[in-house]
Order: sequence, then structure tokens, then C-alpha cells
Amino acid sequence: MNINKLENWYADHHRKLPFRETKDPYHIWVSEVMLQQTQVETVIPYFERFIKRLPSIHDLAAIEEEKLFSLIQGLGYYRRFKNLHKAAKIVVTQHKGIFPSSFKEVRKLPGIGDYTAGAIMSIAYNKPYNATDGNVIRVLSRLMNINDDMRIDKNKKQITAINQSFIEKANPNIYTQAIMELGALICRPIHPKCKLCPLNSECLAYKNNLQNTLPNLSKKPEKKLIQYKVFIIRDNNYLYLRKRKEKLLGGMYEFPQFEEDLLPFDYHVIKVLGHKKHIFTHLIWEMKALEVKLISEPLDEWIKISIDDLKLYPMATAHKKIANLL
Repeated sequence: MNINKLENWYADHHRKLPFRETKDPYHIWVSEVMLQQTQVETVIPYFERFIKRLPSIHDLAAIEEEKLFSLIQGLGYYRRFKNLHKAAKIVVTQHKGIFPSSFKEVRKLPGIGDYTAGAIMSIAYNKPYNATDGNVIRVLSRLMNINDDMRIDKNKKQITAINQSFIEKANPNIYTQAIMELGALICRPIHPKCKLCPLNSECLAYKNNLQNTLPNLSKKPEKKLIQYKVFIIRDNNYLYLRKRKEKLLGGMYEFPQFEEDLLPFDYHVIKVLGHKKHIFTHLIWEMKALEVKLISEPLDEWIKISIDDLKLYPMATAHKKIANLL
């Protein structure tokens, strides 16, 4: 790879993003966590609001989890923010509030894998640790015409090793951002802009007209479908909610929801409010929203809130869709 061409292209063409205006490892860490499974355009306002409200790692460590979730509700994948919160507390208590500067120590923090650790080390500290994500896998698979299935770990590790060999010859801070940006803007999954690519003269896929067939990704398993009844239970000007304890969306609030054969209470249907679907990375929820009157006692885990206070309780997008039916 002609690394100079890539870095020069980045200098001339990169997007002006708020998390690129700093080398603060805290800011870079927050941005990388937010960017997991989430598009850049979606992340920008959340990032700016987050940093304004929690400008330091001490502020993040000190905030109550519920207030943190209110700050990021709508971004999804809430477990990443539980880990962000845990990690901030560890940095404050074990590292005196100074974000660690060694890969080994960064990698120990909850929720930080090789990719996020590599991004922090290279972007914040300019150290040669690779950050290999889907963008990078796509760029290097095409550049070197590698046709192996990139859903298989050993093949992803091959790309990671190649990426590491390049970053060791580069300016790590610039290289990491440049190859990610190339994948986002030019070497796109569909309709890559090969004629505008700074590496097109050496890209083996482009030379062989194979850019639209790479990377080779075997078919994902089908998402599991779960059908729920979601219960809107009013008591005058009050509603019942529950705080999720499950791994998925843990800590967020929701209306009581159950699968048909797992209902632990008796009720009378007042009216059907509507149907909503929510798609996660690994499963699909189909939700039938019912306004009901309880016949049996409410469950102990439910909380009773004023309808006027509903917006104060952080709720995942799936149940925000239900709230919009009220």
C-alpha cells in the first residue's frame, strides 16, 4: 500500500467531525463506543450533547446510570454504555482519573475490545496499534484481492495482521482515521467510487473488476422472531412500567411485555392500540400493544408513574414506538 497517498488523500478530503478535533483519549473513547453499530450522522448530535454534559471522565463516573441512559436514549445497544460507565469508574478509582496509555491497561477496561483499544492507542496516543473494523476489512480485501470468507475469525485475523503491518510504517494517528474514512467515503459496500480512490492504481480487485464481489461475506443466520403483547395499564393518570433486568436493554424502562404463553397476570382488553416491529442485530420483536384493565394484582417489579412524567424515564426505541401510540 502507498501509505503516503492514503494519508495525503485523508488530509485533503476527510470529513470535519467533532471527535476529530481532539486527541483527548476520553473523547475518542466515547466517540468509538457511540460509533459501534451506529452511523456517523446519528452519532454527532449525541456526542456533542454527551461531551457538553459530561466533559471529563470524572463527570461520567459520577453520573447516575439512569441519567446517563436519558442522555443517550435512542442510540440503542445500551449495554455498551453500561460498560462505558463501569470503565469510567475504574479509571477514576484505579488510574486517578487519567485514561491509561498502554494497550494492555486499556484492553482491561469493560467493553473495550481489540478494535476500540487500537483506535484509542493510535488516534489519541499515536502508537502503532491497528483498529480493524468492517471498513478496514473491506478496503484491504479489495486492495489485495483476498476472497476468503470474512465472517470466519481466522480470515479476519489475516486482515488484522496486514493492517498491523501497514500501521507500523505509517503515522498511526493519521493512518487509522484515513483507512476508516476511505472505507466510509470511497471504498463503500455498494457502488464504490473506485475512480476517485487514491489507491486504485494498486488495487487488485479494481484491476480485475472484482470490487463489487468483495469482501466475501457468507450469509448471516436468520434473526430470531419473538412476538410480544405489550400492556398499557392505566390507573387514572398513572401508568405501570418496569425496569429491564435482562442483558438486552438492561436498565432501560418499558411497558410490561410478555410472550403469549408466559402471562403472569389476568386482564381485560379495553382496546388494541396497534402493532409495532423493532429489529435488533440478532432478533426481531413484533409487538401488539393493548390497553388493558388489570383483574389480578400488579406485579411487584412494576412501578407506577404519572403519565406526565413518562418522558423522564429512559426508554429504548422499541418501547418509544409504543409510547407514541398513547
